[in-house]
Amino acid sequence: MTAISNKAPKMAGIAMVFICLGFAAYTRHAWEDYLITFRASLNLATGHGLVYQPGERVHSFTSPLGTLLPALFALGGGSSVEIRALWCFRVASALALGAALWLTTREFLRNNLATWSSATACALWAFDPKIVDFSINGMESAFLIVFVVLTWRALLHGANLWPTALGFAGLQWTRPDGFVFSGALVAAWLFWAKPTGSAPSNRPLPTVARAVALSLALYLPWVLLSWWYYGSPIPHTIVAKQFHHPLAETTTNLALYPLRLIGGHVALHDIFMPAYFYFGGWPRPLAWFARLLGTGAALAWLCPGMKAPGQIASSALFIGGYYLEYIPGSPWYFPAWQILACIAWAYLLDAGVNLVAQTGEWRKIVRSLFHVTALSLIAVQLLLLGSVAWQMRNQQIFIEDNHRHEIGVWLHNHAAPNDRVYLEPLGYIGYYSGLKMLDNPGLSSPEVVAVRHAGLTTHSQIIQTLKPEWLVLRPDQVQMVNELSPRLLQQDYRLARIFDTRQEIDRIRFLPGRGYLNFDARFLVYNRRSEKTP
Repeated sequence: MTAISNKAPKMAGIAMVFICLGFAAYTRHAWEDYLITFRASLNLATGHGLVYQPGERVHSFTSPLGTLLPALFALGGGSSVEIRALWCFRVASALALGAALWLTTREFLRNNLATWSSATACALWAFDPKIVDFSINGMESAFLIVFVVLTWRALLHGANLWPTALGFAGLQWTRPDGFVFSGALVAAWLFWAKPTGSAPSNRPLPTVARAVALSLALYLPWVLLSWWYYGSPIPHTIVAKQFHHPLAETTTNLALYPLRLIGGHVALHDIFMPAYFYFGGWPRPLAWFARLLGTGAALAWLCPGMKAPGQIASSALFIGGYYLEYIPGSPWYFPAWQILACIAWAYLLDAGVNLVAQTGEWRKIVRSLFHVTALSLIAVQLLLLGSVAWQMRNQQIFIEDNHRHEIGVWLHNHAAPNDRVYLEPLGYIGYYSGLKMLDNPGLSSPEVVAVRHAGLTTHSQIIQTLKPEWLVLRPDQVQMVNELSPRLLQQDYRLARIFDTRQEIDRIRFLPGRGYLNFDARFLVYNRRSEKTP
């Protein structure tokens, strides 16, 4: 099979940009977490400080880059500033993701990968719904991806000081756990690669150490600034989401991870599944498709004859699987790991192409099977992208715009300026209400974190302790409160309003992932009886 064309990298990058912007225009999807972050971005842009609640220095966001860029795009304020800033951020993210695919395809070209293997991997990347969606819905995923690719390429080219340091620093500026990606890639590179270029191949550790030192210097300004401004360099979002696993359970899970990767279930099996697939509404065979992509990529480094760049990407993904076993299985953690999986598949399929060339009289049959397999993977991924686009279009209309947005506006119109609201979905309701939020687990609320750290973790315990003026609860949360504190919602609060969009969702005849929309289709708003009711 022939190698890819010299024009392929540029074409792949441009196509990626158009796919992202097309998905954004069709779905208009703005992720819940974008508006959590953007409330701080807007406060910074309008002179109120980089805070969620003016006057409270709480580090209520995770990504510095994902917060500062929207703040830049929000300068000047104005009506619908959140949409204007989001579209600017979408364009920047689409360009970043396109650049990442362009750089990766150039590496494929440099390593003389076969056309079919490169095209299949690029299609798995470009048509993946989470990679595309989380690159346009207000998350920082596209920037994380481009810095993962920059780090991977820098290591392949000898870990030269500035390219490697910029990759490391970019990962940290994008996410506090960026060091996990750089650490996994460095560990894989030290094991597999034979560096070339100006870095001495017989001294890899000092080479990386210098890059790490420079990257820390590049990231240090943010650490010092956040430490001075918030009193800690650790984002409050991490403190709020802090989870404790029993040592024995954690040790067991990590020790059994390689075995479960093959014969059980691990987080890597789900990285190619749609976001929040576990709410239901997706065909069961899809899980086996995702398992094939995740497991195959994580174990590709075992394939004989695989080129070093693919071995590094595959091994880094395998190492990253340990991290994914430890953290919560939230979908925004997955796209950057998926990129390593796509790269691994490119080199795995290329190794398969080389084996085909050695099959003699069976060559045509094996080649046909290879083509059918590659086309099947692409077809499933393309079908999945279309299905998720339809799902997220309806999510935006019936859950975000016509539901959670309206709850926020209603609270803004009916609550007093100093009222506090207890809820879990902080994004839309918090942004459009403009009120003080007592969110669970406490992303913007030190009060909630303090109560939870004191051992009072149930909804009823937090409500009874903090006595918020308003509650926004899902039906299952109401049930949990009633089971533990039967009189709380009857004596201390009154039901002020029910927001329910289930009928509109039920009218949609074809809706993959329907369970995800149904999860947020009904909210009950309660007002504390001691307060003046609207």
